[in-house]
Amino acid sequence: MSSSSRQPRRRFVIGLFLIAAVVQVLYRPAQCSSLMKYLATEYNLSNIYSIIERNQIANSTIHLRSVTVFAPHNEAFLKITKQDNDDEYLPCYHITNVPMKLEQLGKSVFSELDGNPPMWITKKSSEEIYVNQAKIVYHLANYEHNNTFGKPQVLHVIDQVLQPLRMKKNSPQNVYNPNAWEFMENAEYLDLDSYHTNTFLQRVQNLDKKSVFTNQGGHTFFIPVDEVANYPKVRPEKIDLKVIDAHIVPDNVLFLGPTNENEQFKTLAFTDMLKVFASLSKAEEGDKTKYFVSSDTVVGDGVHPTGAVVAEIVKANIPVRNGVVHLISRPLMIVDNTVKQFIEDREDSVLHRFYEEIMNSGGDFLEKLTAMPNITLFAPSNVAFNENSIQSYLTNRTYIRSLLDLHIVNRRLSIDDIVAESIDKRFQVPTEVPRKDLFFNVVTNGKNRTLTLEGGGVNATVVQANLAATNGIIHIIDHVLGIPSSTVDRKLATDPTLNETNYLGQVSSLNDQLSDGQKRFTYFVPRDFAWKRLAIDNPSAYKKLFMPEYSNIARQILERHLIVADKAFTMDDLRKEANNNYNLSVKLPTVRDVSMYIKIKDSVEGYSIEWRNEWIHVHRSDVRCTNGIIHVIDKVLIDENDIEVNGAIATKSITALVLVMAQCLVFYYFN
Repeated sequence: MSSSSRQPRRRFVIGLFLIAAVVQVLYRPAQCSSLMKYLATEYNLSNIYSIIERNQIANSTIHLRSVTVFAPHNEAFLKITKQDNDDEYLPCYHITNVPMKLEQLGKSVFSELDGNPPMWITKKSSEEIYVNQAKIVYHLANYEHNNTFGKPQVLHVIDQVLQPLRMKKNSPQNVYNPNAWEFMENAEYLDLDSYHTNTFLQRVQNLDKKSVFTNQGGHTFFIPVDEVANYPKVRPEKIDLKVIDAHIVPDNVLFLGPTNENEQFKTLAFTDMLKVFASLSKAEEGDKTKYFVSSDTVVGDGVHPTGAVVAEIVKANIPVRNGVVHLISRPLMIVDNTVKQFIEDREDSVLHRFYEEIMNSGGDFLEKLTAMPNITLFAPSNVAFNENSIQSYLTNRTYIRSLLDLHIVNRRLSIDDIVAESIDKRFQVPTEVPRKDLFFNVVTNGKNRTLTLEGGGVNATVVQANLAATNGIIHIIDHVLGIPSSTVDRKLATDPTLNETNYLGQVSSLNDQLSDGQKRFTYFVPRDFAWKRLAIDNPSAYKKLFMPEYSNIARQILERHLIVADKAFTMDDLRKEANNNYNLSVKLPTVRDVSMYIKIKDSVEGYSIEWRNEWIHVHRSDVRCTNGIIHVIDKVLIDENDIEVNGAIATKSITALVLVMAQCLVFYYFN
């Protein structure tokens, strides 16, 4: 190619680079404009730009001084209700007069709002940082620029609009940057959505506890309001010195957004003789989210019983000079309701659906709760009643009434009690339904403990624990017990005591058919204990069954435990069948055997079945699934010949195969 032909191409390439450079400069106002111009040109920051521009102090501050701006994006403004005084409060509360990148942020920074109230910083990791309730958008943080006076400036985009403490309209008195004590003392002048805190303030004054609300540093204060509709009013004299201390979490500023749900924090009431924690939680109801605080007294005294007391947070995330305030619906730590009163407390409580079902089934269940002096109630949450799979059952009032008793244990059981009982064994307790126990499983992960239970074939998780009542304890669970929601195969996969049978069913493909909703299965399922027993009694057979090459034998043994018919059989069905047969054996058409004969025995300890002259305990009977029933048994139905005969067949087959291969090799080499 000649040099003359290369020249146009070179000029064309250079031209492209120049155009790209110009476009890059024009498209990146951040590199050539002031911070205000950057806000103006970034389409997703137009709302914060407009309110800063309209506010003379904020506008001048950015033009003249070093600043850090926490800039909510436009979507954040869509989540708040606009107020008349937004232009007065919001601009300066999003600005501090020190330029700070993320790694330079401490526990708090002072805003430019009158009185310089702080903005509190929570660092959960190097990339997850919050300012008050708002999360900093990590990839849109640390934008730096010098203004026209050479002052360094930093901008961080946040996902929520920061809300400072505001005064009431036309208030005769101004309150600037109050601490928690000054907040309560001047509550009548503050915009608190018409809530009042006079009762709690009076008790703090009478008991000379002002100092705990004026402590410098960063703390969390839960302040009860005087009265909330539908919440019972607590007698003021019950608010004593320790109760007041239980409303303060020292040295932790807990805004709702960055705080882990159900993480426990020591309160001021945590001492050598009394141990009280506080934790935050939430409940989703449709498109509405409610937040709650719980005080959990794990070690009580003669005046303060163990157990948790829950209050709704009615106004959250109010920043003050020494931390954050949350207004709550009732005082913490005070136990003055019975279990019955707890359930019927409020129309919009976390248990109002449970209360509705109780009343729809006749209401006598509430009287039963009143008559029992020490009980534990596992109460399904509102969300538990929204499951599609249980809707058809809810119309059967007689059935629902029988299920309610499955949720009661006639003794107090805290989480600690259950954990202690579960150390060496899987803990189970009888319910108010004869021969229907609850079975518990505790999973510990670091500081977190998850409690699951099974009742009537349904697995549930405790979502709120240790709620204290004068005559018992309430644990809120996420499913209604006794109403099946899983197929047989899903039940096997989710039950922690049936792992071995589930594994063999998977590798042998037997489990594939157990999801069929058109069939009805009755499955005598050996629990893990039964397989361990087999490993001791016949280690060779146990070892072979869990080898992949013996999966066909494992399947045949499991098929002996499985009945497929036009209906599923409860243990009572089988017992009645035996009685009709003069208490002789019941003939069961299992998948493996043409017919299997068992006897049924019913005793105080529960059901037992006899197979091959041995009585086997039914550990859990009538575990209902959507397509069948599981009976959990304590022994594998296995015969000594099962492994030997099938093993011999397998050996003969392998031997025959080897002989054929040998003949083929001989033929190949000698012909």
